[in-house]
Amino acid sequence: MSKTKNMRSHDIRWQLLTTVSAVALLGSACAAEADSDKPIIWIEAGGQLERLSGNPAPFSPAFFSLMTPSNLAAMVGSQRPSPNAFGEEGKISFAPEGSDWVISAGIRYGRSHAARHLHHHTPAPTHLGSVYVFYKGFVLTTNFPQNKLSYGDGQTSLSEKHLILDFQVGKDVGLGMFAAQGDSTVSAGVRIAQFTTASGVTLHARNYVINFATATTGKYRLPQPFHSSYAAVLQANRSTQAIGPSISWYASLPIAGNASDSTINIDWGVNAALLFGRQRAHVHHQTTGSHYHKYKAFHSADTGQYTNAPPDQNRSRSVSIPNIGGFAGVSWQTSNARISFGYRADFFLRAFDGGIDARKSETVGFKGPFASISFGLGD
Repeated sequence: MSKTKNMRSHDIRWQLLTTVSAVALLGSACAAEADSDKPIIWIEAGGQLERLSGNPAPFSPAFFSLMTPSNLAAMVGSQRPSPNAFGEEGKISFAPEGSDWVISAGIRYGRSHAARHLHHHTPAPTHLGSVYVFYKGFVLTTNFPQNKLSYGDGQTSLSEKHLILDFQVGKDVGLGMFAAQGDSTVSAGVRIAQFTTASGVTLHARNYVINFATATTGKYRLPQPFHSSYAAVLQANRSTQAIGPSISWYASLPIAGNASDSTINIDWGVNAALLFGRQRAHVHHQTTGSHYHKYKAFHSADTGQYTNAPPDQNRSRSVSIPNIGGFAGVSWQTSNARISFGYRADFFLRAFDGGIDARKSETVGFKGPFASISFGLGD
């Protein structure tokens, strides 16, 4: 059933893309016969250095509470995802001659990958302590070397991908001061968003201590070497697919130059959408441990092992995702070319299930500087 829904969602996205592309090409063909001083097709390509938000929860097995801070830091630090991703984008716009309407189709794609291996072990002292034996008023001492080390080790691989498709129809509404000198376009349409992550975590740790216990006679204390070894693994795949209506406002105001040659512009815009779709999370994790407890004086030992493997989590949930964003920048434009620089942010609220044993909604966000170049055709 899930596979069938995925196929239907995939078919819907490609049908929308095909329809809008066909409309743009048909309009281009119809307008090509007429003369115009203004391009009727704009093709844009660019990229963005994206600062990411909305990361999966770190894997924290129960034995974390037994680790020293430095050894624990190695296992937690290895799970830090990449804070940045590189996004690529493209857009095609069609503006019929003699009309204030604009039809556009755009795509944004980004990805990131982080692989870390952190290890920390406690320094080995020359001796751990002494055994005090009380016998007829004499005190005897014996040093016990620590031939094992406590350590924490973490290895993590985390990949992330996101895809955003936009299909919009807009109109130059000519608001106030923008009507004579600049552009002010209000658009409405459809936005499709897809977010996926895959993570793998492997953790190892060991505690080694020697305690001293007083015997019931009260005459001597016994050394009690004790160590525990732990291992834990996690595999998680998470995804969100959603589609819904969107609106946006784009404005550009020339501040230098002239329209017949070239201009320098201040650009800004805002966008909003309400997406409907499904969140999915498939999570598997397991923890194993072994204990060794030796009473040196009696040459006996207690050992124990355990395995904790809770049922795999396979969650799927229908969600509504509010989306808000905006940008500000500057551009240099001629009659048929444009170069833009700026800063953009886009946030998808409650878009991601980042939990392990239970659902945990996370906001997915992308923000950072961008640059793009556009070319006009068909003038």
